[in-house]
Amino acid sequence: MKRRWLTVDLKSREVGETPVSPRQALHGGRWRTVRELLDRGAAAADPLGPENPLIITTGPFAGSSFSSANRLSIGFRSPMTGGVKESNSGGTLAYALGRLGIAGLTLLNGASSWVLIHISEDGLRFEDASPYLGRGVYETAGMLRERYPRASGIGLIGPVAEYGGLLAGFSMTDSDGVPGRLSARGGTGAVFAAKRVKAIVVEGGATPEFARSREFKQAMREYAAALMADDGVRRYTVVGTAGTADFENMLGGLPTRNFSKGRFADGENPLGGEVMRRTILERDGQGATEHACMPGCVIKCSNKFPDPNGRVIVSPLEYETLGVAGSNLCLQTLDEVAELNRLANDLGIDTIEFGAVLGVAMDAGLGEWGSLEFVRRVAAELRRGSQEGRRYAAGAARFGRAIGHGRVPTVRDQAMSAYDPRVVEGTGVTFMTSAQGADHTTGNVARLNPREKTIEELIELSFTAQVNMGLADALGLCAFGGSVNNVQKEKVMQAAGLAAGLETSAADFDRIGREVLAMELEFNRAVGLPDVMPLPDFMYREPLPPRNLTARVRPEDLAGFWDRLSERS
Repeated sequence: MKRRWLTVDLKSREVGETPVSPRQALHGGRWRTVRELLDRGAAAADPLGPENPLIITTGPFAGSSFSSANRLSIGFRSPMTGGVKESNSGGTLAYALGRLGIAGLTLLNGASSWVLIHISEDGLRFEDASPYLGRGVYETAGMLRERYPRASGIGLIGPVAEYGGLLAGFSMTDSDGVPGRLSARGGTGAVFAAKRVKAIVVEGGATPEFARSREFKQAMREYAAALMADDGVRRYTVVGTAGTADFENMLGGLPTRNFSKGRFADGENPLGGEVMRRTILERDGQGATEHACMPGCVIKCSNKFPDPNGRVIVSPLEYETLGVAGSNLCLQTLDEVAELNRLANDLGIDTIEFGAVLGVAMDAGLGEWGSLEFVRRVAAELRRGSQEGRRYAAGAARFGRAIGHGRVPTVRDQAMSAYDPRVVEGTGVTFMTSAQGADHTTGNVARLNPREKTIEELIELSFTAQVNMGLADALGLCAFGGSVNNVQKEKVMQAAGLAAGLETSAADFDRIGREVLAMELEFNRAVGLPDVMPLPDFMYREPLPPRNLTARVRPEDLAGFWDRLSERS
């Protein structure tokens, strides 16, 4: 496999190209983002300054049809947390880059005016992005598809990012060309805006030649078969991530009313996966209960949620949105959450952070619980970039401080995803220890009964989950293949080795995952950030109905958590 790395100086418009070795190809994704950030001294950079490097990377499978293995990693120093950030997404951009033999890009400095980066077989060029400024993401993506009909992948920021809103992400097109996939968290879009990069368009390319192509294709078929035979994966195909809303509602860990309750409905959750599946099937039309966000994926956990007339409102409508931006706000119907989701997508913002800041506002009496009109009003202010809109755009933690409201569900100033740590304790440990803050994607432990495990057992489960996700993110693999990946480590690494042209073993799985975590810890220590953070104070004081539990894991329980990296290396 022949791949190359592009280093782009946005100020001088110079583009450097270096070959990527087999070992570098294997150590892609999140591993490469943090390595580049460390090597370039990003811990000392102003997160919203042009000197903050922006690292965009694929994994070794990129450009192939290896199932759920075309995820994109974007790394930077986060303006939200102040620490390291790797914002990860599906969609088509990693696939498109892989088909051009590009392992990734480093964006340095800042452009003097807004630019679009166009990449094709003919190289990289800069184009004027001014025609796309101030427009919604859906309109802009349509303009870009019309301007570049051969585009195989498009990424862009929306209007909130343009004025530096920390809610903003980087939107990417899915396999249908819809810009509904986001590298959403940590202020991703604001960092693109600080560099004056509005969009990236990739055209052309072909399926790459892998080092041992015949054996790699066989491994690809075997992996797809293993996914389709796995009960956990099949569940994602049937109800998607929305099925987690049913489970967490039953468990009592579903964020409700700004994390003041853990159960939204005593019976069937009206915002859950079972209701969603029935609704999509009943409405028929353009809706779909199964959908692949990236080429080749056999899990198909995505969906297309239609209105009563069968027209798609949004794709996808996923668990984190249903939780933090649905039950957390006391919205009552899937249609209401779908409208919120579409508004957020058009603004190019993170639905988790958006839901959290709205929940804080409602909790403080600035809006009525369950009011879709309030959601629409805030979205309109965000679009205008008014003083009020910019206050919301700063995210839940800064908004809470600005209005003097203390019930804010964040860790490292980043909103919690849809798992209340008073009940979902293993994920709570991840929130407290991850260098990236309250982000379930760094190591989710979501399916334990509360108080089932000792604190030491929770620590071990969180650490293992974080190692596993470090590896998955380095290879560009989706978390939803974890029930296969984490059991068949040897086969996963053999497939990655076949793609990269290296001999690999199961030991490389844990080694790469641990290296990711160690480098991220090194980055945050260089910034001067603590290794462990507490949960919000109210979670230690307020019992969460219906389980009536308070948080029991405190920072002192996690002293020495990261010593495990050296113990097992």
